[in-house]
Amino acid sequence: MYKYFLSLIGLFIVDRLTKVYFLRNSSLPGGWGEFFSLYFNPDIAFSIPLAIFIIYPLVILIIVGLIVAWWKKFKKKHILHWPLALIIIGALSNLLDRINYNAVIDFINIPFFSVFNLSDIYITTGVIWILYFELFYKKYIKLNK
Repeated sequence: MYKYFLSLIGLFIVDRLTKVYFLRNSSLPGGWGEFFSLYFNPDIAFSIPLAIFIIYPLVILIIVGLIVAWWKKFKKKHILHWPLALIIIGALSNLLDRINYNAVIDFINIPFFSVFNLSDIYITTGVIWILYFELFYKKYIKLNK
């Protein structure tokens, strides 16, 4: 079990370190090209604007709900505790950005798509994992019983 928590802590630390790195090195000569560019996103996912007095309570409420769901899955050793944990560490890291910088630090730039960070990748991976499980895997298990 300690490997589980160490891996989650490691992912969280990598995310935090990459954000600090890009904050400190955003003005390097020649820049980072098109793929890496520092961006402060004060909005929610995909830069959808939302008033700051709504963002903080909403994010905290979502994180608390995710932690409750995670704890239930973790106690049962259900496979979905992994993607829930990924979503939680991603959300916590982005919340720390909001608290420290009044915006989320994004630095991976996919032209004509989006600018995002590792936390966003963790969240997206967790959501896709849960959707896959709910839409396909559960049905596959039922069909093969």
